[in-house]
Amino acid sequence: MGRKSDPGQSRVLDENFECLMRVANCIGEDLARPKDREICFQTLEDLSKFNRSTSNVTKRHVRKFLAFYLQVLRWTQVHQPLGLYEKWYNTQSKSDKGNQESDEMHVWLEHGVSYLAMKHFDDGSTIVYSAVARNPDNGWAEGGLKTLVSGGNTAETSTTEVR
Repeated sequence: MGRKSDPGQSRVLDENFECLMRVANCIGEDLARPKDREICFQTLEDLSKFNRSTSNVTKRHVRKFLAFYLQVLRWTQVHQPLGLYEKWYNTQSKSDKGNQESDEMHVWLEHGVSYLAMKHFDDGSTIVYSAVARNPDNGWAEGGLKTLVSGGNTAETSTTEVR
């Protein structure tokens, strides 16, 4: 059994886990093959069970694995043989498939309030960025992170690099 640790650190690990899970779920929903989606969501469900542990050591290991799993999911998403899947499953491709060609993915979790972005690099590293605004009425601007930080409008921003 892992040690019970600082509840503040546990909360931060849980919040980070939830952000990474949102990205993983977005990628999982975009997988064309039903079996890939099934495996993805079952793995994410298992990770959620492990993350319920009271041990921060366990939570850190789960987070580390989830960061690796995001790389696997992104690779799978980018390298899907969509033409073959369309023939197998007799489906039409989504109009939003252009997003897969890019090494970037971004989503508003709550429009104007919280934002997640992920970028995959050729060296295999991935950066996940999340931002949450305390007061969404202030809006987002070009160079918004600097604007928000200087104005004290960010509740939390997080950038995670995965290698």
